[in-house]
Amino acid sequence: MLGRGLSAILVSNPCNPTGKLVAGDELAAWVGAARELECALLIDEFYSHYVWSGGDRVVSAARYVEDVDRDPVVLFDGLTKNWRYPGWRVTWTVGPRAVIEAVASAGSFLDGGGSKPLQRAAIPLLEPETALAETEAIQTVFADKRKLLIDGARRLGMTIDREPEGTFYVWARLPEGAGDGMAFFREALDKRVIVVPGEFFDVNPGKRRSQRLSRFRGHVRFSFGPSMETLETALGRLEALIAEAAAG
Repeated sequence: MLGRGLSAILVSNPCNPTGKLVAGDELAAWVGAARELECALLIDEFYSHYVWSGGDRVVSAARYVEDVDRDPVVLFDGLTKNWRYPGWRVTWTVGPRAVIEAVASAGSFLDGGGSKPLQRAAIPLLEPETALAETEAIQTVFADKRKLLIDGARRLGMTIDREPEGTFYVWARLPEGAGDGMAFFREALDKRVIVVPGEFFDVNPGKRRSQRLSRFRGHVRFSFGPSMETLETALGRLEALIAEAAAG
């Protein structure tokens, strides 16, 4: 793929829905390749404070940028996930000055730009000490919920190909007899539990694979964002759903 006209790579890190994390030397290599090949590396870092592996509390490609105006790296983040203020709708982009000017111009034209009062209110949240305290609180509380959901999913006969290294999602394969992701989604909804069918995450540009079933039709994405009590209730309802399916 190197040198074959690739102009941009768009990724989320950590990845939604699998929780795969690219960090350390591997992330540095991605940034280095983008610099060498002049290929734009666009990274959604909205889950970068939800990190469950390695020694870093926060993972960002910004660490490996040598010249912000020359390296073709553009980072996206905001208060929605890492600070848990989704209603504020405050986000930001970090990248070369020319990119930021274009983004600001487009934003102003499309929706008038962000709310200035909320942007000003967000400044104290971005102070390093405050941001680190928020991150440590997230990782303390969410680590227990992560374990609960992973253990619960396995107890229900689901297969987790790779435990999430980041985000607050668990990507799991349904057990035999539980149907596909779409059917499971509908049945879970009847029990007032929401899961996301795996095929919703199957990137298929131009629907080129229209004649083939999704490779992720047997997967679902679970979230351990809700409270511990809510997760325990949801797992109990899913256990009943799977038992009913097994009984025929």
